[in-house]
Amino acid sequence: MKKIFILVLFSLGFPLFCPQAIAQDKYRVVILSDMTHDDGNSLIRYLYYSPYFDTEAIIVTQQLPDFNFNQDGPWEKVNRILEAYKEEFPQLLKHDPDFPTYNSLKSITKRGRGALPIIWLTNEKKFASEIAGRYVEASWGDIRFHDWIGEGLNPNGESKDSEGSEFLMHIFEKEDDRPIFVQMWGGPITFVQALYRFTQKHGQEKYKQLLGKLHVYGILLQDITFDYLIDLNDVQALKCANLGTVVSTFEGERAEVGWLLHDAGHFWKYLRVMEQREVNGHGPMSEIYDHGGEGDSPAFLYLLSGVLGLNDPLEPTQGSWGSRFQPMGKGFPNGYFHTCGLDQMELERWIPDAKNSFLNRLQYSLKEPNEVNHEPVVIVNGIRDNKPLVISGFPGNVLVLDAAESFDPDGDELEFHWFLYPEASSYRGKIQFSEPNSNTLQIEIPKDISDQEVHLILEVKDNGAPRLVGYKRLILKGI
Repeated sequence: MKKIFILVLFSLGFPLFCPQAIAQDKYRVVILSDMTHDDGNSLIRYLYYSPYFDTEAIIVTQQLPDFNFNQDGPWEKVNRILEAYKEEFPQLLKHDPDFPTYNSLKSITKRGRGALPIIWLTNEKKFASEIAGRYVEASWGDIRFHDWIGEGLNPNGESKDSEGSEFLMHIFEKEDDRPIFVQMWGGPITFVQALYRFTQKHGQEKYKQLLGKLHVYGILLQDITFDYLIDLNDVQALKCANLGTVVSTFEGERAEVGWLLHDAGHFWKYLRVMEQREVNGHGPMSEIYDHGGEGDSPAFLYLLSGVLGLNDPLEPTQGSWGSRFQPMGKGFPNGYFHTCGLDQMELERWIPDAKNSFLNRLQYSLKEPNEVNHEPVVIVNGIRDNKPLVISGFPGNVLVLDAAESFDPDGDELEFHWFLYPEASSYRGKIQFSEPNSNTLQIEIPKDISDQEVHLILEVKDNGAPRLVGYKRLILKGI
């Protein structure tokens, strides 16, 4: 068997953002939130990682049954978190000069408008129960898409436009070719109204160009205005998500975004990952963190694991800290993916590393930079970035993958672990390799690989406290 070193044809993704990496473009992020019981906790975690993102908008829209349209609870909550961030900012800045200022975050935090019921309650028309320790009663009438999006007033007698939708319009108009990762934690009504106005103002050609840049991660589908992006009747027919008795009421041509990810239930695991007692006691933001969980966190953990080298965020089938997705299938656009039919382990398998990462970030609020742990820097065959490495070789040849140059910024000892990711691979044959815990690996390209792919993950962990991880994804192909 002939041994060869890897031939790197091309790579995909974004660079690793850490002090040792070459500065590159950040992810553009738009957050839409209802600031219900768990959203505040997700925002707190997100802010600890904000140097990795260009956060362009935080749009807050009330959602029934938690809050009615004339209640300020969500708005007060997001501002309370930002005020706590302001207190912590001088300390956080010591760890990374790219932490955004309080004023910059405040300037992009806007009010949406709507207060639609969460999608699975749409046709129930009332709610009376406890939500995260708070007893809530709410009621509403018939919910129809066109009563809430478009011209005129909504059923609450308010304009369908809002500060939030107008602000999103300005973001959509920017001359920036980077994809926009839309975190749909809640409030799609504000996002859809912005798309409606953009079409009116700029016409179909620019509208289609914009849609191609929009990458929407939907935690469930939140409210009925998602009907503008995907046919709710078709989603109901899949029988794999809790949409209650909602039916499609949209009439017209739907918007087909660059991709749409529908987490139909894996995210529930994040309601139980962190205990409140583990987070409290680490500064002003941590004291706001409560027992409501973090149901929306997988939407940005999907991006965060891309920062760490595990996945290319533009390829949802690869698997990530935000779960793995598969195409929704016949009748849906090619760029639409969901978690239906996939084992929840696709999310759970990464939880220990994601949890350690957050526990470490919380230390930023209390300790100096030389007192906290930092992720290992992973280098494979001299390549030092977080882009998945696509490697081609002749079937039967042996590739030599050398990660010996990898290092830890804190001088910690490193452990290496190479493993196959069959769920993300199209090749289904058996592959064997020796010494999976060495910093160097030899692996044979299968003789029958044809036009299929093998996904191989290198996981590098330090022995710090808590232990942190860096990754490298290698995608093997035949020539």
